[in-house]
Amino acid sequence: MKTQIRTIINTGFVIIMLGILGLTGCEKLDEIPPGILNPATYFETQEDALTALTGAYAGHYGGAQRYYLKSWIIVVDVGSDDMGDGFGGIQERKEMDRFKFDPQFGDFYWVWWSAYLIINRAGNVIENVVLMPDNAFDSPELKKRIIAEARFLRAQNYFNLVRCFGDVVFHGDSYVSDPVGDADKPRTDVMDIYDFIIDELIKAEQDLWDREITEKGRATRGAAQAFLSKVYLTLAGWRLDAKTGNMVQGDPSNWAKAAEWAKKCMDEGHYNLRANYRDVFPAHEDDYDTYENNEEHIFFVNCTEANNWFETKLYWGPRLANGEGGYSSFVGEKELIYSFEPGDLRDEVVNLYYVIDELEEEQPLDDGNAGYWWPGMSFPHVNKYLPDEDDYTFPPSGNASGTNYPLFRFAEVLLIYAEAVNETNGPTAEAIEAFNRIRRRAGLSEWPNVNDLNGNPYPSDQDGFRRAIRQERRWELCYEGKRIFDLRRWGNLVETFLARGNVTNPTPQDLIRAQNVQEKHNLFPIPYLEIQKDPSLTQNPGF
Repeated sequence: MKTQIRTIINTGFVIIMLGILGLTGCEKLDEIPPGILNPATYFETQEDALTALTGAYAGHYGGAQRYYLKSWIIVVDVGSDDMGDGFGGIQERKEMDRFKFDPQFGDFYWVWWSAYLIINRAGNVIENVVLMPDNAFDSPELKKRIIAEARFLRAQNYFNLVRCFGDVVFHGDSYVSDPVGDADKPRTDVMDIYDFIIDELIKAEQDLWDREITEKGRATRGAAQAFLSKVYLTLAGWRLDAKTGNMVQGDPSNWAKAAEWAKKCMDEGHYNLRANYRDVFPAHEDDYDTYENNEEHIFFVNCTEANNWFETKLYWGPRLANGEGGYSSFVGEKELIYSFEPGDLRDEVVNLYYVIDELEEEQPLDDGNAGYWWPGMSFPHVNKYLPDEDDYTFPPSGNASGTNYPLFRFAEVLLIYAEAVNETNGPTAEAIEAFNRIRRRAGLSEWPNVNDLNGNPYPSDQDGFRRAIRQERRWELCYEGKRIFDLRRWGNLVETFLARGNVTNPTPQDLIRAQNVQEKHNLFPIPYLEIQKDPSLTQNPGF
């Protein structure tokens, strides 16, 4: 798909993109402006359908803040206990990190806007491709796959919206010309939207192709199965009711459904753990194709260094004391960084402890070299999305990276299966083996010989295994946009941040977070601009 996206964006498809991107303005698109292709008459050939579908995928990079590649990271990772606000001096990010945010925080709007943009484009594909004759396509199966991919994208983005904001504006199965700008659209109950998400993913799963016969970055049958497992996992946990402001626990029968769909993905036969954790994330700029779309990648934002790039080298890279280098925008929390067990092979993949300077010498990022870095920056940075040392010399040249941003990896499917089975039946042999596969790759001891963060063995019962799985999720999936949603569904977001404020020698940030965190933070506020445009929208409790 990488080549396909590059080709399309560099040709006439930009006309369609400009028309759809007009959603950012105040004008409604009920009338097609001159020079812009009308969706109602555009869909005539297979290439038309594929081009429009690629436009839906392109929303992953969406808008000025690039959706998954920036705003999503700021909202769900900086807003968690995995990542700090960095040192870019942007006040809103500091407020995100310290639970001081409000509905006017810009990145909430960009997450909202980008999700609805994809929902809009996907709905356009579904509505119009269904009406096209079968003989317009190379095969009836390809037509079905295009519709299925659009259903998947629509479900994926409604899932993001309900996890972030709770009850949101819902358009159902209809295609709407301007879903972001529509006025007088009240919020729909989150459970009705979840029913739609599940139905869309089940329909998509039936017609999607496996990873062996589809292009890089496209939704596959396994991707639908993986997301269904995550949806049911989320529904089994806690959530904040947007109408009452109370935390409510989900239906425990959803644990079994989460395990069922995770097992389907495990049994697909097309996914597995990569033997080396470093190889999950392309480490060498000239060798992306060797690593991308590997057996562990289920679904990801497909980036290219030429066009749809991930801003890794500067945003994630550390800055030297003289101002050279990266921006240190996204940095890991010390508490997470130093929690990795000794010998964990993931540690130096996840955390950047040194860089190679222009003299080909190592410059550590630790407390022993505090004078070399900016004040307060004498600690490791995030390494997960940076090239290896051979490619990441200092100062880095440019910012664009072709590294993909992972949305679902096979490792998470294994951990979902282990968690869901444990909640249903306790630590069965199958659940333990799924968990141990993650531990073995990390070079660590296997269950039941696993210790907690204090060095004490976990109890071998259901609760002990539950605690071990939760910690393993944090290590394995950190900086992949998972943590804040885990804390919410486990019902311990407030408890977690209060505990960080009560440790010996807490950081100033920990104290501020402990002072500010409230139950209301189990949802983000509805963006202020949306409330202003739509008088029927109500705000989430406490904002």
